[in-house]
Amino acid sequence: MPPLNDLTRAIHCSRANGDDAHAAPIWMTSAYDFDSAEQAGDRFNGRCSGNVYSRFTNPSVTDFERRLAILEHGEDAVGTASGMGAYLALAMAYLSQGDHVLLGAGMFGSTAHLFRQYMGQLGVDVQTIPTTKTPLWASAIQPNTKMMVIETPLNPTMEVADIAALSEIARRNGVLFVVDNTVLSPICQQPLRMGADLVVQSAGKFIDGQGRCVGGAVVGGAERINPLRAVLRSGGMCMSPFNAWVFASSLETLYARMRLHEINARRLCDWLQCHPLVESVHYTGLAGRPDDALIACQQTGHGALISVDIKGGQPAAWSLINTLRLVRRCTNIGDAKTMVTHPWSTTHCRYTPEEKNRSGIGPGLIRFSVGLEPATDIIADIEQAMACITRTETESA
Repeated sequence: MPPLNDLTRAIHCSRANGDDAHAAPIWMTSAYDFDSAEQAGDRFNGRCSGNVYSRFTNPSVTDFERRLAILEHGEDAVGTASGMGAYLALAMAYLSQGDHVLLGAGMFGSTAHLFRQYMGQLGVDVQTIPTTKTPLWASAIQPNTKMMVIETPLNPTMEVADIAALSEIARRNGVLFVVDNTVLSPICQQPLRMGADLVVQSAGKFIDGQGRCVGGAVVGGAERINPLRAVLRSGGMCMSPFNAWVFASSLETLYARMRLHEINARRLCDWLQCHPLVESVHYTGLAGRPDDALIACQQTGHGALISVDIKGGQPAAWSLINTLRLVRRCTNIGDAKTMVTHPWSTTHCRYTPEEKNRSGIGPGLIRFSVGLEPATDIIADIEQAMACITRTETESA
């Protein structure tokens, strides 16, 4: 029998647990019984394997970690309480006072705030660099640079960074290179295969797929993951067993969902490009992008996020959002339901106006996370909202 596809391995991973349950059980326990005092001592001191306490390890969390590591082409993974918990664990494991970090400009607002505000308070120097300006990353490296962090494609502008080129810069300088792969999921992109040291996932997005749970994960080589486990043991930003069970089960359908997300996103993208109220459309699947060759090289799909610049700025953008009937007003991404948000005033509100404008996030930009509904229904709702704006403008003229 030929080697199994990674998707097949991830789907059937729970069979390694050794029980006869068809669906993986939920290990809802905080603690574990030991056969003897000696066994307890050995486990606590790392002299033998086995569960100690669910802040350290839990079978449901381990099942999720193993499946995700397979899909991301990593040796190991660690689940966390949230995507931000993953970043906090990274910072605590790998950064110290006096270190220097390079952060992609325009990254998710909470990620940027964690590094710039809270890591800054602890004496870490954080510098932002435009994600697509690869030469600037090389010139910004300092002797105390310890970490480079990017998100690609960049949410919400859909700018694409050259993962392989940035990983080479990091490797030459002994810098840890971290890539946030939340927007595309491991189905559409595997940064570890292009040289990234660690990959971050906000598991409550596409991995969950229905907006039910909050969680995060970091994937990479075992030697890179072990320090994160040590942080979780003391820091406590661990994933709950129930959430891990939801995420592990959802990974079984991730491929099918991502492909349908993309089919719908492409259809919506084609429609939006032809609408007179649309100034520009941002999606990695658009034909004729100047970075087409890079996208074809490092992505195996384009995902569900589309951002649109609406003529009329923030008033028109808010009017469109408020007039939608089917599409949900929600800042999450990766749900079965199509969602819309205004990044200027929500996800990126903690950036200054100047920083937002430099990153391509204007007051008229709106972001769609395209869901799994029939594309005709998604388009029809956006079309009626656009028509309402047009009528309002005509009546006020």
